[in-house]
Amino acid sequence: MRIIDLTQPLSAETLSYPGERTAYRAETTPIEGAGGVVTRLLSLEMHSGTHLDAPLHFAENAPDVAALPLRLLPTRVVSSRGRRIEASDVPEDCCGRAVLFHTGWSRYAGTPRYFSDYPFLTATAAQRLVDRSVALVGLDTPSVDDRTNSAEYPAHQILCGADVPIVEGLIHLEAIPTSGRPAYFAAFPIPLAGIEASPVRAVVLVDEAAPS
Repeated sequence: MRIIDLTQPLSAETLSYPGERTAYRAETTPIEGAGGVVTRLLSLEMHSGTHLDAPLHFAENAPDVAALPLRLLPTRVVSSRGRRIEASDVPEDCCGRAVLFHTGWSRYAGTPRYFSDYPFLTATAAQRLVDRSVALVGLDTPSVDDRTNSAEYPAHQILCGADVPIVEGLIHLEAIPTSGRPAYFAAFPIPLAGIEASPVRAVVLVDEAAPS
């Protein structure tokens, strides 16, 4: 298996969605007499960098990040260059898959530009993904919804309401083979009970031993 890392590195300067706060604050202190150090996390924004939204994010009594099963999901990468990802962009073969939308927006990751005018899923696209039994939706933007209409989150509401996890902030989607070798997506959150989101280490595993 070849591993493709799809995760943004986090630093104390990384901005968290919607681009107004930094990802975390930490302090490191020496261990007296032992020559080591210990780091204490003072704060962590759960919607930082590459992160997973559990269904609890927009659906009451839905699974939190601790309740989500650990899964390797067959992967379908969809290239989309428009600002709106429409229902017509949703592939037929969604059932049981992680469908990842590659918009090219990850080129702005780590900059304030990343949080403005990014591509997003329309409500009809989100509903079509649910209708086609998608297992997980991912994309290389900071949110599946349009921040310019921040009072409403239709894509989040539709996906979370159907118990579909969302992974936002992916990078390196262009490295995933779109034909030939089988590819499997995994994104594991910190299992924090009662929490609706978490940074993840997102990867794709490419089976290079399988027939192409």
